[in-house]
Amino acid sequence: MSELRNVARAIPPMYIDDRSPDGHILVCTGGGTEHSFARRHLGLSVECPICGQIALSVDLISEFYRRALPVWTGDTRDHHESEPP
Repeated sequence: MSELRNVARAIPPMYIDDRSPDGHILVCTGGGTEHSFARRHLGLSVECPICGQIALSVDLISEFYRRALPVWTGDTRDHHESEPP
């Protein structure tokens, strides 16, 4: 994997903050500011209406679930069990 791709994955310029019955709430950090907007449908890619930043929907969705479900990051512990002393 190229070094540029590693940096792009480390600091996502856009991410899905939450889902609602009306669609997805996205946050974009393009243009030096952080702003949010809503999209009813994601399509193949998403363009920020404020700064023009573009992100692939598949990357947005996978990152959303990676943050929501720690087991995707390799953490297979049951989070309801207490840690051993």
